Amino acid sequence: MSIKLKNLSFRPVLVILSLVLFTLLLQACGSESGLASSGKAELDKPAPDFTLQDLDGNTVRLSDFRGKVVFLNFWATWCPPCRMEMPDIEALHRKYRDRDVIILGVDIQENANTVRAFIGEGGYTWTFALDTSGEVATIYQVRGIPASYFIDKKGIIRALSIGAMTGQTMEMKLAQAMQ
Repeated sequence: MSIKLKNLSFRPVLVILSLVLFTLLLQACGSESGLASSGKAELDKPAPDFTLQDLDGNTVRLSDFRGKVVFLNFWATWCPPCRMEMPDIEALHRKYRDRDVIILGVDIQENANTVRAFIGEGGYTWTFALDTSGEVATIYQVRGIPASYFIDKKGIIRALSIGAMTGQTMEMKLAQAMQ
């Protein structure tokens, strides 16, 4: 019994592989399963402290913002859902910047020049830090981006969101941290 390979169609295999790759891309860029429930960063628990560098090489420590509400957003320039929510984050920053609210964007594993160019192009003005090693994202058990944590003035995580948010959702989550 002989098998004639030239008669086999590889189209179904390519379709299946394409679907698998698309699914993996979606998980990597905004999956609801992006945070392990038993991780170090948990609701109603203290937010793990970290030290990173901003785009100018200055030190940024989460603990330096104690006494202020912090909207901590993990993102990357290549992530479409991250890009989608940036204008709403900017609007929120402009609305709350004089009300003891800090927005801290933590870019994961990209260089300063890439991030600086993207931020300049978009006109984004909140604080950005670089997690070039991915260590802070690991501490926060980030598995999908964008991933956002809303931290109250005492440093307790009061809300979180995995995946892109609307401006309205951001306001709601921020309100939880401001209570």
